[in-house]
Amino acid sequence: MITMSACKCRLHSVILVAFWLCLLSAGVFSLTGLHPAVAGETTSAAAAGSPKGGDYLIGAGDVLEIHVWREPDISRTVRVRPDGKISLPLADDIKASQSTLVQLKRRITKALAAYVDQPSVYVMLQENRSKKIHIIGKVNAPGEYVLESDTTVLQAIATARGFNEWAKKDDIVILRKDPQGETLIEFDYDRVVSGKDIKQNILLKSGDVIIVP
Repeated sequence: MITMSACKCRLHSVILVAFWLCLLSAGVFSLTGLHPAVAGETTSAAAAGSPKGGDYLIGAGDVLEIHVWREPDISRTVRVRPDGKISLPLADDIKASQSTLVQLKRRITKALAAYVDQPSVYVMLQENRSKKIHIIGKVNAPGEYVLESDTTVLQAIATARGFNEWAKKDDIVILRKDPQGETLIEFDYDRVVSGKDIKQNILLKSGDVIIVP
């Protein structure tokens, strides 16, 4: 004999299962995790504009360690030239700039395959020299700074040891170059730190120039 309580329990279970099936069929969830549209909302804003998976993009000036297993005459430390290429014995010139370390590894492996039997290549970033910003004007430590990680305008100002006595904190601008030309981005320090316009505290990109009048 099935009691009324048991019927209600079974009905509740059926409704719950149906609810989850509806979500799955709608694509909100998948067996591998959140649907991309949902997962994107949980991704840190600091990763915006970065290569998928946080892979480092090589740039001119970077120092790379190229190791070819059991091939000491080919293995070496190289600096990416201003034209974005590196040179290796047998492989000659290889494009490195705007590639990930994995992409460059594959490119070198393919280039060496004609000369080395099943080359095993390892590419490591030894020095980041391509991701730089400049902070000029009325800060205590103006100069060139390497972007070792995602950095906001406030963090950059702190790295430059803050403002000097005469800085105009409400007239700061970030000069940014892009394919369309140069863009001026306004930054009002007082409005940002007071929480009135926190969106101004953007992530900096390589090549940005912070100007503090």
